[in-house]
Amino acid sequence: MRPVVLSLLPGLFFVSSLCLPESSAAEVRVATFNISFNRRNAGDLTADLNNQDPQAIKVARILRTVRPDVVLLNEFDYDADAKSLDLFQRVYLQTEDLPGDTEPLLFPHTWTSTVNTGVSSGIDLDGNGEVSGPADCFGFGWFPGQYGMAVLSKYPIAADEVRTFQNLLWSDMPNARRPIDPASKKPWHSDVAWNALRLSSKSHWDVPIDIDGKRLHLLASHPTPPAFDGPEDRNGCRNADEIRFWADYLSPEKSAWITDDHGNEGGLAPSAHFCIVGDLNADPNDGASQAGSINSLLEHPLVNSDVTPTSAGAVEASATQGKQNASHHGPAKYDTADFSDNVVGNLRVDYVLPSRTLAVTDCAVFWPASDDPTSSLTDSSDHHLVWINVELPE
Repeated sequence: MRPVVLSLLPGLFFVSSLCLPESSAAEVRVATFNISFNRRNAGDLTADLNNQDPQAIKVARILRTVRPDVVLLNEFDYDADAKSLDLFQRVYLQTEDLPGDTEPLLFPHTWTSTVNTGVSSGIDLDGNGEVSGPADCFGFGWFPGQYGMAVLSKYPIAADEVRTFQNLLWSDMPNARRPIDPASKKPWHSDVAWNALRLSSKSHWDVPIDIDGKRLHLLASHPTPPAFDGPEDRNGCRNADEIRFWADYLSPEKSAWITDDHGNEGGLAPSAHFCIVGDLNADPNDGASQAGSINSLLEHPLVNSDVTPTSAGAVEASATQGKQNASHHGPAKYDTADFSDNVVGNLRVDYVLPSRTLAVTDCAVFWPASDDPTSSLTDSSDHHLVWINVELPE
C-alpha cells in the first residue's frame, strides 16, 4: 500500500495523496481533455460544481468511461484553495451516485498551479491605448486563474521536482516570432510590452510522475489560440512559439536559454520518458495556426508520432456538418475539436505525444458516432478527450 499523505502547499500548488493498492505499470493510459470548465467570474465554477452541474456530470461520465491513469484537464478555472478540483473529484468522479452506468474513478494524486490568464501586466499589450481588461493580462482572462490546468494521476507525482515556466519571457526565446505590423513593417508590440510579455499564455509544466520505479514526465501546456488578433498575427506567433518551447526543451543543443520559475536552467534529459499533453491549438494541415508550427513536435526525433488517435464520430461530424470541413486537407478521423462550421470547422488540436522510449499499444479520441449512446456526452465541451496507452520499458 502507498502511505497516506495529504499536503497543502501554500501559494503555488496543491498536491494530494490517498492510500490505494499499487497497480501494474506495464501499461499506462495517458489522456488530455479540454473540459471547458471556464466561467466568467472567479468562484463561479465552485458554485456550479456545488449544484450538480450538468456539464460536470457529462465530463465525469466521459472520464469514468475512458478511465485514464494520468490526465491533463485544460480550461479548469484555478482557485487558490483548490476547492473546485476537490469538488469535482469528490462529487463527480468518486461518487457512486453519478447518473449513467460508470464506476467511480479515483485519482489519489493531483497537481495544479497558477497560470498567466487574468494576471494583469500593467502594460498596454493589445495596443488600444489603455491598460485595462483581459487583453492586457499576461494571458487573456477576466480573472487570475481563468482557463487554468490540472493534472490528475493514479501514480505519485514528484511535486518537489515539478518545473513551471509561467514567468519565462517571450523575448528570451532565441529567434522569437516577434509580431510585425504589416502596414508599418515595425514590431507590433512596443519595446516596453515586448520585454515584459511572458511566453506562456497559461503556463508550461514538467510534471514528473513515478510509475513503479520509473519516471514519466508529463509536459503540459495550453497555448493561446492563433485567432482573435489582426493582420500582425500576434496570437499566431505566440501559439507557434509556445509549441516550439517544447521542441527546444527536448533538444539539448537548443535548451540552454530556458530557465524555470525557480531559476533552474536547461531542458529535459534526452533519455527521459515523456508525454507532451494539452490543447495545443494547432492543426498540422488546417486552421489558422502558423504553417508547420505543430510539426516542430510531430517531426521531432524524440517524439513518437507514428500512431495518431482517431474516432468514428469525427468522420461522421465532418461529413454531416460540411461547410469549412469540406475544404480541409487533413483526414477528418484525426480531428479532436468541433469548432464553428462556418468559420473554422473541426480540427486536430489536442495531443498526447509520447517519447520514442515508450511503446504505444492503443489510442483513440473519445468522439463516438451518433448511434452510440455515449455520444450525448460530447456536447459538454467543444473538445474531445484524447488518450493513448503506453508501455514503459523494463
